[in-house]
Amino acid sequence: MSELSALIVAAGRGIRMGPRGELTPKGLLEIGGTALVARSVALLKASGIERVRIVTGHLAEQYEAAFADVDGVDLVHNPDFATTGSARSMITGLADMEGPILLLESDLVYEAAALATIGEGESCILVSGETKAGDEVYIWTRESAGGAPVFDMMSKDRGAVEADHFGELVGISRFDAEDTERLKRAAEVVLGEDGKADYESTVIHMAKTQDIACRKIEDLAWSEIDSEEMYAHALGDVWPRIVARDGAA
Repeated sequence: MSELSALIVAAGRGIRMGPRGELTPKGLLEIGGTALVARSVALLKASGIERVRIVTGHLAEQYEAAFADVDGVDLVHNPDFATTGSARSMITGLADMEGPILLLESDLVYEAAALATIGEGESCILVSGETKAGDEVYIWTRESAGGAPVFDMMSKDRGAVEADHFGELVGISRFDAEDTERLKRAAEVVLGEDGKADYESTVIHMAKTQDIACRKIEDLAWSEIDSEEMYAHALGDVWPRIVARDGAA
């Protein structure tokens, strides 16, 4: 997997974390003694990915201190992080990158199987089964010409589509070289309409004209951390499952 690069979008302000988010970027919150993004970087490198880019914004100096001397990691800053959304941060990071890439959110803790599942092959979005962790983003699929489920729509509103949802967005996706360029073009279109758009909106736009596979791990051990409640859930419920499967590394 050495041809792969990874982009971690880590510019968000973490408003829903309250006072903790004012002091620490979500990606630098610790679980098991390791910051979330540091653990992602370690897992990516263990998977053979040698080049990792982190897009910073809120409290960027903390990322600079944490990763300035880490081989294979470079930092790109979104100076407009306070007034734009994750789509702007994503396109800032992608500007001079070529695919294939893995695109990751910063506020995730997950087991190693997540990367093993999407590390090779076609462009795909990683999907899990029900987590009931709060703030879920639901995924709906359509049938491709070959009969496989491909991405169609995602929303936090479980009732946004009448059909049953396929699963939940994990926040880790793979794009091959051609789809990386399509993603860039989709982001420019979406940002032209809404400067505060999130990166998910660019994926939805891209999927209107391009099939993106969905790879599902029903019982994946993972959690997003957007609030103190989700942090507690990750520490108390998800991390012990990850340790049981992967060890504490």
